[in-house]
Order: sequence, then structure tokens, then C-alpha cells
Amino acid sequence: MSPRWTLAVALQASLATAAGVEVVKTFPVFTGPNPSSAGTSSADMMGGVSSRHLVGFINGAFEVRRKSDGGLVQPPLTQREFWTAAFRNVGRTIEGNPYDPRIFWDPMTKRWFASSNSMDLEAGPSGSRMSSRIFFAVSQDDDPTHPWKAVMHICPMAVDNAKLGLDRNGVYSTALTGGPGDTRAVVPIIAIPKADLLWKGDGAPSLEHANTFAVDGGGRLSDRKYAGVEGMVPAFDLDPKKKPGDPVVYVNRYRKEVDGETMLQIRRVSWTSPTKAALSEPVEIGLTQHYSVQPTSTGVQPPLPQPGLVSPGIRAGEARIVNAVVRGGSLWTVAAAQMGARTGAFWVQVDLATDKLVQHGTLSDPEGDLLFPSINVDGKGNVGIGMSRTSATEHLSVYVTGRAPSDPPHTLRPLVRAVKGIAVHYRKDMDLTKPSNTSWSDYSTVVVDPSDPTLFWTYQEATTNETWPPDKADRFGTHWVAWRVGAAK
Repeated sequence: MSPRWTLAVALQASLATAAGVEVVKTFPVFTGPNPSSAGTSSADMMGGVSSRHLVGFINGAFEVRRKSDGGLVQPPLTQREFWTAAFRNVGRTIEGNPYDPRIFWDPMTKRWFASSNSMDLEAGPSGSRMSSRIFFAVSQDDDPTHPWKAVMHICPMAVDNAKLGLDRNGVYSTALTGGPGDTRAVVPIIAIPKADLLWKGDGAPSLEHANTFAVDGGGRLSDRKYAGVEGMVPAFDLDPKKKPGDPVVYVNRYRKEVDGETMLQIRRVSWTSPTKAALSEPVEIGLTQHYSVQPTSTGVQPPLPQPGLVSPGIRAGEARIVNAVVRGGSLWTVAAAQMGARTGAFWVQVDLATDKLVQHGTLSDPEGDLLFPSINVDGKGNVGIGMSRTSATEHLSVYVTGRAPSDPPHTLRPLVRAVKGIAVHYRKDMDLTKPSNTSWSDYSTVVVDPSDPTLFWTYQEATTNETWPPDKADRFGTHWVAWRVGAAK
């Protein structure tokens, strides 16, 4: 393994500013646990930022805050209440139970876009509640408290963890697929003309011209894991001058052999007409080393104060790509990965004109575990990354980092703690007398402020609520954090 690819991030645990990474604001917002209607105890951190609002959309709540001071604009809605109202506004009833929400503010149309999976209310013959439904919703205008309208897409296969992407021309989605045994992974790529979703007055968002491609992701390899196509994500590209025929990028990590080189696969969807899209063959870009597709490491938490009890480990989940963005002709993406005995991530920049690797670094900490980071790039080319961190001496907390274009290649600046956790995370159904593992959020958010192109926002989770005694289990706190990446001091 070449040393240039193994650059760890130094830790600055007690500072809100370090080496040109400055935390500007932190707002505590929704407090878990999730309501029973959420169907899961995980938060799954997804949020959007507009000129006036911060909108957090997690499994437990749809919450609108003022960007100026973090104040609540309206009482939070459960996710089910949000989707029920959005379907009611088009004269329909909701089907199934929504989960894994996504949301994004589109500065080009001044609208909000959201998506969600929908699980069946009863398990099928296989015992699964996964369905083929993906919900999409669009706001009336730039105010997320105003009415939304929804539409339902039916995929040709059962799907999970649906993603959301956007550019000037369209709205894009894909989802995890797969199944028990030797089931092949067949992955949907969905491309919807943006104009079809922009409803007005008594109109409704439409999927009349939705393009759906089914990509064969292959069967399981000898370790019983897939090759990586099933973890594909669409990139966000907010270039307002993008031409109608310029493609949007879908990316996934990939391997041809169990312990073979980790690669990125890039597919492009291009609009050949205002309503018809075409899908390219994948381009493969090697990262020169192997990252495990299923980290065996778990996040370590501090010990519980009660004698005889064991703090559970935090599962990192499958090491799939968390998100991807396009800025200035480059694709930037980040994926969870095992780093020695710890959980971390790798991040990548690819030149889309040549499909060549520009730089590739790691996000790691020998003293802690870094969970589900997300990435974005500001108007000056600075990179921002937000995440959770946990260790044997620090409860689950929110951290940020980044880099400037002038920084040495493959490097990130020191981690800065923005929100300090105070308690151990565990589920109320866990037996804490023996070692065990529990889940955390499966993804998070980093976006660039549309009113300030040098300000990053991340929506993250931390244990900022007391979780003992057990009737306080499953509790968590969600937080908006704003920071800048400037000149190193």
C-alpha cells in the first residue's frame, strides 16, 4: 500500500477552530427517539438549506427551522404525516410506511424536492417488507411550510435506501437492491425531467416521462457479498449553465474479486430530448488498493457507568458510497471504509473530462471511529466533510473537516469537534450484560449555503441526551452545524 494513499486526519478534539476549519454556528434541533410510525430507531440524517430555512428530514420527523437563529418555524411533522399530506394534496392516499427520506433545496427553481422508500405494512412470504415503491414530492414554492404534492414511482424490483440527485435538467434516483441466496442485484436508475415535477396551481407532479433503466449488478461473490453496483448514487450538480445534453453522473464502488482493487464505476445519463434519456456503459477507475465492502470494525463507545454492563459497538454498515457531488468539472465522493482496526472512510476526486483519478485520500483516526461522513465542495473549490465520531473516551459527537485547493494533494485538515456527545447509545431491546452491536444513522448531509458560497452546513446526529435509565434508550440529538474552510493559520 503506497503511503501517499494512507493519510490520516489529525484530531483536534477540544477546539472549534483548527488550521483553517472554523465552526460558525451550531443549532440543536430534533430530539429522538423516533415515533413508532417511523418503523426504525435510526435517524438517517438528511437535510436541506435554502436562503431562509434549514429543513431536517429524518425517519422520525420533518422539521423546518430559521437559518438565522435555528428557531422552529412550525411544529415538527412525523414522516408519515408529511407524506400523507403531500398525497392528500393530489387526491391520493399514502401506500405503505415511508422511511429513508431524502430532501434537497434547488436554487435554480427555488423549490424543495424530497423522496422516500415505502415499506409494506405486512411482511411478504420471504419475511421482507421491502416494496417497489419510491415516493417523490415537490414544494409549492421556496417555503417548505407551504403545501407539497407527491407522486409514487413503481420500480421493476423491490428497493431499499432510495437516493436523490438533481441537476438543471432532471431529478434522479436509484436504490439498493438484492435479496437472499443467489439473487442477482438488479439496480434501478431513474431519470425524471424536472419540468414534469414542477407543479403549479391545481396541477400535480408527473412521472409521465420518467425513464427507468435496470442495471444488472451481478450475483454474489464467494464472500456472499455483491460487487458494489447495488450501492450506486446519483450526483448533485448545481451548475445553472449546464446544457440540456450534458450528462448527470451515477457512481458506485466496485470490485471484480473479493479482495481485489477497489474501483469506482461511473455511469452517465444524458437527455437526448426534453423527455428521453440514455444510459452509458460504466467507466471503471481504480483506486490502487482494496477496501473491505463490509467493515468488521465497530465504533467503540465509552463504558457505561453501571457495573456489569457493556456499551454496544456502533455498526458502520456496508461500506457504500454516502453521497456524490459535481463541481467545476470534478466528481467528489466519499465512502465508509475500514481503516485498520477502526472505522473511517475514503474520499475521491475524479476529473470528468478525462475520467482520471485526481486525488484519493482517507479519513481516519487511530484513536476513534468516524461514522457515515458526507462531502460537498463550495464556490471556491474548498471541500467540506461532516461526520459523527466516537471513541473509548468520547461519546458520539459531531465533527467537521475539509481542505482547500491549495492544500497538498490527498490531505485533509484536522478534525474539529462541533457538538459534544454526553451519553452511550443503545436500543431499549438490547441485553447490555453481554457484548453487542447497534446501528447509527446510515447516511448524513453536507450542503453549501445558497446565500453564502463559502459556508458549509451539515446535519448530523450526536448523543446529546441522557440515555440512562433504560426508559431513555434510543434517544439521540440532531444538530445543524455551519463551518468554513479558509486559509490555514
